Amino acid sequence: MFEKFRDITILRLGDKNILTVACDSCGGIGNKENDVIKVDPYVTGYYTAVVSLSETIALGAEPITVVNTFAVEMNDTGRRIMDGINDALDKIGLDKESVVTGSTEENIPVTVTGIGLTVIGKVNTDTWSFPKAEEGNIAVAVGIPKVGNEVVGDKGEIMTLDILKKIKSLDFIKDVLPVGSKGIAYEASEMARTGNLEFKVYEDVCVDVNKSGGPATCAVLAMDIGYLDELKQMVDIPVNIVGEFI
Repeated sequence: MFEKFRDITILRLGDKNILTVACDSCGGIGNKENDVIKVDPYVTGYYTAVVSLSETIALGAEPITVVNTFAVEMNDTGRRIMDGINDALDKIGLDKESVVTGSTEENIPVTVTGIGLTVIGKVNTDTWSFPKAEEGNIAVAVGIPKVGNEVVGDKGEIMTLDILKKIKSLDFIKDVLPVGSKGIAYEASEMARTGNLEFKVYEDVCVDVNKSGGPATCAVLAMDIGYLDELKQMVDIPVNIVGEFI
């Protein structure tokens, strides 16, 4: 049976196992003639992988397959994109040789970079339940939302996969959502909705809650305020309270 949970598609396989499907796409970012943002294709691959992997990890699923669909040739643009994807997988200890499959465009010359990426994960329901914010939790933004050239020029302010994985392992984190193009406030509101709560954004917060988070450059967490100092000690990127769940 298929169902949707936020940006993830879920397939239940009997009583014990769940498959999750997360995907992302990227166009016009690379080193080809008509790309709008000029970067090494490695960067394109790395951050496209980060988005789908982040969504999968945040739900509590273990990534088991990564499917890339490139609208570019393998040599040499595709290989550089793959280098980025592989480094993203290395961040969370996945064996790239066994989990990655995909396709490239070898028939038509292309002048703009385009890729899609899908991550399939698995969950054992014996040790897992849907994440849910609780009434009275604070909403915390970890990392700074950045997009486009801001991501390329980042100086250690954005979320990484290893930090997200560490956060997800903490018992006092009730829910976590990577922030995409709709911003921190939107993701916090989605978190509230699935917990049958409301999100109240605070005034004068130190981060723009409406700015695009680009390729999951930050995340919003639901947690008890009593653990805030412990969280700050465990991560080395900005941590800001942005609101509460009521």
